[in-house]
Amino acid sequence: MANIGLAFVNPAPLTKPAYVINFAKKCEAMGVHSMWTIDRVAYDNLDSLTILAAAAGATQRIRIGTSVLLPGLRHPALLAKSIATLDFVSNGRVTIGVGFGSRENDFSAVEIPFDGRGSRAVECVQLMKRLWSEDNVTHKGRFYNVQNLTIGPRPIQKQIPIFTGGSAEAALKRAGTWANGFICGSSAIPEFSVTWEKVAGYARTAGRNPNEIEKAGLTFMAINDDQAKALEILNAYVTRYYGRLRADVANTSLVGPPAAVTERIEAFLSRGLDTLIIGLADPDPRQLDLFGEQVLPRLK
Repeated sequence: MANIGLAFVNPAPLTKPAYVINFAKKCEAMGVHSMWTIDRVAYDNLDSLTILAAAAGATQRIRIGTSVLLPGLRHPALLAKSIATLDFVSNGRVTIGVGFGSRENDFSAVEIPFDGRGSRAVECVQLMKRLWSEDNVTHKGRFYNVQNLTIGPRPIQKQIPIFTGGSAEAALKRAGTWANGFICGSSAIPEFSVTWEKVAGYARTAGRNPNEIEKAGLTFMAINDDQAKALEILNAYVTRYYGRLRADVANTSLVGPPAAVTERIEAFLSRGLDTLIIGLADPDPRQLDLFGEQVLPRLK
């Protein structure tokens, strides 16, 4: 079966301090593949890398990752050090999904131009890869300049997997050209094969084997025996996070009783995904128990 990952997406006012550690421990205990989290600045979520550091200390086996991190908001030297430290303390369990940014307020909050954000993020990733593997790095680019820079620690992994997301043609081209994985958005999962063929085409043009790029999808979940209540909860989360409802939430997310959620997960996995990342849109911590007790066993 494909890998199942769970994403901690609750905004800070809807959670409690103990939830993060409990979430990580339960993910590992129930045997899921990975734990993920979101990354924003102008939003009241918990900081992504801090959450994952806490999760790393509470677990031994599961992978931990961002879906997605916005590298363009941070200087690559600082971000490279933070991610390398996270990989070090987790003993090599980190996957970094990166995004290019769709909300201008995240950029204005840290006084970084919104224009050119995609190119900025790509240059940041390229420089981080050098800083993780080389000494005395000198880089003179469009956005960043470093001179004779060596940082530590080295990551445990020889190559930290970098996944990309996005639906724009430029984002698909980046995924095919240099990413280790591609994260498809929830609304695009039903037609994943069409999107993937574009990514695979760019990979082949770049001389890469598309089969070496991991295929992932991100969706959101609200388990409730009352289908209408589940949809209400999910709509509230999506509206709070995105500022509006996006696409057909009822048909592109996991909502309703456990059996219905299980059926939808299996339908998504049948699209050819290697990993399905499921964001828990309902802040009730019992959602995790319901998933572990009534959904995950049905998938095995």
